[in-house]
Amino acid sequence: MSIRHKALRFSFAILIIFLDQLSKVAILYHLSFKDVITVTSFFNLTLTFNRGVSFGFFPADTLWGKLVLVLIAVSFVVWLVFCLLKAEELFNQIGYSLIIGGALGNLVDRLQYGAVVDFLQFHLYNHFFPVFNIADSAITVGVILIFLQQAWHVGKKKKGQGII
Repeated sequence: MSIRHKALRFSFAILIIFLDQLSKVAILYHLSFKDVITVTSFFNLTLTFNRGVSFGFFPADTLWGKLVLVLIAVSFVVWLVFCLLKAEELFNQIGYSLIIGGALGNLVDRLQYGAVVDFLQFHLYNHFFPVFNIADSAITVGVILIFLQQAWHVGKKKKGQGII
């Protein structure tokens, strides 16, 4: 595999880190903590800081908690880089790259602010979904792409065996 081909595998990660950090700088410049800008009847921009993992689970307000989350994130990214370099299917390559970009985007926040900056909020009437960011979206899309690739691969394998 050429260096150019390897670099292309990381292009989505680089794009996600850039867009994620750019959006967070803009939000931090224009909003104060818990400010809400109503964009549509179902979408707000609201600045929050997530000190834990997904949706605030495992809050890490102490130095040790933050250190543990950073070490887990770095270990996870290293493992994902190996997965990306081994991946042959396009959806897996894009998926791993998106997850790496999202994880690194949130890791930058955790190192810079001590928490992840979240600001995208969807709601339906009085039900508000957890606030998230571009990095979180990239991670979600990446996982979905890898899942779809695996499902397609399993379906193709079963079809070849005469099961489907």
